[in-house]
Amino acid sequence: MKIAVILRQVPDVVQELVIAADGRSLAKDELTYITNEGDEHALEEALILKSRHAATVTAVSVGGDEARDALATAVAKGADEALLVSIPLERRGDNHGLAAYLAPAITSGGYDLVLTGVWAADQLDAGLAGLLAVQLSFPYVGGLTAVAVEPAGNRATVHKEFPGGRLGVMEVSLPAVLGIQSAEQPLRYASVSKISQAKRTMQVKEFRGSLPNVEGVHVSRLTKPEASAKADMLQGDASRVAETLVRILRERGLV
Repeated sequence: MKIAVILRQVPDVVQELVIAADGRSLAKDELTYITNEGDEHALEEALILKSRHAATVTAVSVGGDEARDALATAVAKGADEALLVSIPLERRGDNHGLAAYLAPAITSGGYDLVLTGVWAADQLDAGLAGLLAVQLSFPYVGGLTAVAVEPAGNRATVHKEFPGGRLGVMEVSLPAVLGIQSAEQPLRYASVSKISQAKRTMQVKEFRGSLPNVEGVHVSRLTKPEASAKADMLQGDASRVAETLVRILRERGLV
């Protein structure tokens, strides 16, 4: 069984994001990239399936040069192959275009399963997994928390979470695209030494196709959120704070 995992490189929102001079993009020199958290869970689920079924896992990292670090981490964790899909930063959040761009790379690999996170920190439109399934003409199920593949490798049983604490168990024919919400177990850790070794020894295949002319979603303007109000910090001991709270509530007609 062959499994592909899409690992998107996204801006680290812990860092302050700086808007570029054009007002429609982020300043590239000010960005720190990380692997999308949802895709990290997809990788973990793929590695779980590898341990159960002796599958081959291909890490498909989407981004620029920073994506090579993500590939090294994936290989250090247990991925067997590394594929780099280079795409400009300004085209990554448009999942309609990204799905059309990724489809030829996935098709040529002959994968039985394609896993990715159900969301990405920089996405502008619908989830990538469903749109990629349309491009590949594969069935799709998303919001998954567990995946099991039958010994014959023709069908998978998946667990899908629904609102209200309900859990659905479904069967899907392979090949298929699966959107992972969370892996069955906590994300595994890769040591710095293993990542460094992977950088020295791994062989990275590269896919460079022509960007498709797909009508997706485009950013017309970026702005920073404006605070409409600020919080007031109440000073004093517990008695003083309690008196202040009561006064504020009475002034606003709440008590």
